[in-house]
Amino acid sequence: MIAIPQIIGAMIVGICYYMLAVAMTVYDGLLSMIFQPIMGAVFSAIAILLLLIAGLPIRLIRKINIWWRAHWWLPLVIGTTAFIMMIFSWMPHFRVKVMDPELDMMVDSFHPVLAIAGWLLTLFAVLHFYPPIPWLKASPK
Repeated sequence: MIAIPQIIGAMIVGICYYMLAVAMTVYDGLLSMIFQPIMGAVFSAIAILLLLIAGLPIRLIRKINIWWRAHWWLPLVIGTTAFIMMIFSWMPHFRVKVMDPELDMMVDSFHPVLAIAGWLLTLFAVLHFYPPIPWLKASPK
């Protein structure tokens, strides 16, 4: 059953991306080290659940599943595009200024659309990646 490794992989990638984003924007000391991984796990789990629902046609409709598995490289392209979106979200040209209430000043932050879309697309790509291994291929009927 490939779904379990896909979910675990997506959870690991989701938490890692979340923690990287947190490390690049805020650090509140020891509480951040405890609280943020928990929040990363919660947000990643919610996103994975929604992306599993969005990707149900890939899993349940046989023709789509066979096509998706035959084009196994497509999630790699989606994941690479998403990674590039994440990089661009932190580039100076795309950064946005947000108000930090604790510091009472404007601080740089990721571009929200690029960062969130990149994170979600990365999770989708990991969650629906079927490696081109012969015994995992769907047998046509």
